[in-house]
Amino acid sequence: MKKKTSPKAPQKPNGKAASHPDTPQADTISSHIERPQSCVWNQGRLNLRKLCDKNRQCSECPLDRALSESAEKTSAARRQGKIPPASDGRIAFTRERLQLLPKGERPCLLYANGLIDYKICCKDYECVFCEFDRYFSEQHQVHAVVRPLDVLNIRGFRLPQGYYFHMGHAWARIEQKGEVCVGLDDFALNMLGPFDHIEAPLIGNTIQQGQAAISIRRGPHSASIMSPVSGVVATINLSVKENAALAGEDPYARGWILRVRTDNLRQDLKSLLIGSEAVKLLEEEIERLQKEIEMATGVSTPPDTNMRDVIANQRPSIGWETLVRLFLKTT
Repeated sequence: MKKKTSPKAPQKPNGKAASHPDTPQADTISSHIERPQSCVWNQGRLNLRKLCDKNRQCSECPLDRALSESAEKTSAARRQGKIPPASDGRIAFTRERLQLLPKGERPCLLYANGLIDYKICCKDYECVFCEFDRYFSEQHQVHAVVRPLDVLNIRGFRLPQGYYFHMGHAWARIEQKGEVCVGLDDFALNMLGPFDHIEAPLIGNTIQQGQAAISIRRGPHSASIMSPVSGVVATINLSVKENAALAGEDPYARGWILRVRTDNLRQDLKSLLIGSEAVKLLEEEIERLQKEIEMATGVSTPPDTNMRDVIANQRPSIGWETLVRLFLKTT
C-alpha cells in the first residue's frame, strides 16, 4: 500500500518554502499587522474617507480642530435662529451626524472613537444614561495626576495655589473640556479623618453647588460634603473608593474624588475662594478650631502651634457632631 503524502508547500524564488495561508504561522504574522484606523469624522455620513494618522489623539489633529470649530459656529448660528453656512444645513458634531443614521445602524461613540469593538447605541447618544458607558468610564478611563506647583503650609495644613475652595472644605480644579476635578481639603481630612469610606455620586448623576454630594464615614460616624460646583458627574476615583485613606495622604493629586462636567462654571466660581481669600478662610477656620479645643479642654494653645498635631489628640473632646456642624456648614 502506498503511503499518502501531503502536498509540498509552494517554493519561493530563492528555493525556500513559502508559508501556506492556512498555517498557524501565517495567522500569527497577520495578527501583528497594524490595520490603519478610520478617522472618527468618517462616521455619520461625513464621507471624508480619511484614515487616522494621529493614533486617535484627536486633540493633536488639525482636521479635528477645524471641524470642531466649524461645528461650534454652526451650532451657535442655529441657536440664534440663523441658517447654518452649509447648504444642506447639516451639523458637523459627530453625535448629531450619527443621529442621522437609522436607529439600528447608530454605532456607540466608544466604537466611533476606536475604544471598543462594534456596538449599537441604544440610548440615542444620551451617554450619561448608558450603564455600559458608566461601566467603561469607571473601569478604563485614566486621568493624569496633576500636582499643584506651589503648596502653602498654614499651621500644619496644606493649601495649594490655583485651586478654588468652597466654604464647606471641598476644592475644585478647572481642567480641560469643561470638566472640574473635585476633592476634600487637607483641613477637613485631618479634622475628621482618616475615613473608612468616601462615597461619590454615580457617573451621570446631577449635583448642585452647595448641596450634599460626597459622603464620608469614620467608624459609626457619617457626614456629607457639599459640592463646590454644579453639573453632571463624569468620573469617580475608584482608587479612593477602594481606599479612602488615599484622600488624606495626597488630597490635591491622587486623592481627588470625582470629576464634573459643568455648563455654569463662571457663575459657580463667584461663590468659591482662591489665592489670598482661601488662605484667609483657612486661617479663620484654624482659629475657630483652636477656640473649640480650648473650650473643650480648658488648655490654651500657643498661636504658632501646629494644629495638625493638636487635632489628632483633641478631636474626641470636641465631638464629631460639633465639628461637622461648625466646619462642614451642613444643617
